Amino acid sequence: MILLLPFNRSAYATLAYTALAFSFAPSTNAQVEAAPYIVNGSTANVADYPSFVSLYLDGQEYGVGYSSSPYCGGTLLNSEYVLTAAHCVYGNRDSQLLTMAAPSLQYESDYVNSEKRRVVEIFYPSDYVDDINKLVPNDIAILKLESALGLGTAINRPSNESYRNPANVFTAVGHGNTRYGHDAFDVLQKVNLTYVDNTICAGAFSDGSYLTSKQICFTGDYSRATDLLAGTCQGDSGGPIYWDNNGQQVQIGITSFGPVPCGDKNRSVTAVFTEIVDYSDWISRVLNGQEVAKHVSNDTARRNYLISKGYNIGSSGNSGSSSSSSSSGSGGGGAVHFSFVALLVGLGWMRRRKTIRV
Repeated sequence: MILLLPFNRSAYATLAYTALAFSFAPSTNAQVEAAPYIVNGSTANVADYPSFVSLYLDGQEYGVGYSSSPYCGGTLLNSEYVLTAAHCVYGNRDSQLLTMAAPSLQYESDYVNSEKRRVVEIFYPSDYVDDINKLVPNDIAILKLESALGLGTAINRPSNESYRNPANVFTAVGHGNTRYGHDAFDVLQKVNLTYVDNTICAGAFSDGSYLTSKQICFTGDYSRATDLLAGTCQGDSGGPIYWDNNGQQVQIGITSFGPVPCGDKNRSVTAVFTEIVDYSDWISRVLNGQEVAKHVSNDTARRNYLISKGYNIGSSGNSGSSSSSSSSGSGGGGAVHFSFVALLVGLGWMRRRKTIRV
């Protein structure tokens, strides 16, 4: 099962990993969390999805370790630019300054020995609204890398919305949870989803009037084994949903949000994505150098940030240590400096548990 859940940030209750309450119209007055994850999925071969990228927090060059799991997913627009969700990077200095992009990871634990690149510039639309109560409109971001990646292949982008048909085959991919609050697999997962018309989708949310034509919704098949519908879940916001266009893989959406618990069988929608085709002009402007970055990450900014959090960063950057701890731990994808974990937790960094409640 794959569950892709949105990486909530600042505005979502200071959206950096906090939860807000979110009600679905079909329920009584019960509050339901919104989060993207993958449920009822199966193991994916990363070679079949060469555009897929995993985003990690990494301060190894400053002696503070790295996160053992990705906080969001993404895809390659080309060898130097990654497409993801705006809520993955909005309002959070961790992700704005310390993100590494790693392509073609079959397992999360492959990160330590993988090819990876530092994110140095972040772009997202000026009209992005970091508020799940308004259904997170314009939830799209582009990350510029410090240098070109050697692995991976750029996505195919759609030229129109002809794919909006329940008969078409759509596949979401990610390293997220396999059910709400639970991650059973280190390996990449995939799940097939079914298109849901926006009118029906809007009716699934108490705040459905905020749903826009730039968002696209899906549901999934029911599994007796899990008693859940297939859908996305916690851990891989920013990841892709692909349309099988006569054998050509076309990315038509970016994981944004969904209901919690993941795959709730009583809901008509299990995942909502930002629709890429509606941002074609903006994407082209970013790639052509015609947009100004919202955030820039450089060595000085990273050093100053880590120092402000209590780290002693050496002049070379790779022998620094935290003033609070020098022990280390491990899990999932390799060693994580204990003090770095403390920093992440202190800042609210909880990959796989970033939930949106509206």
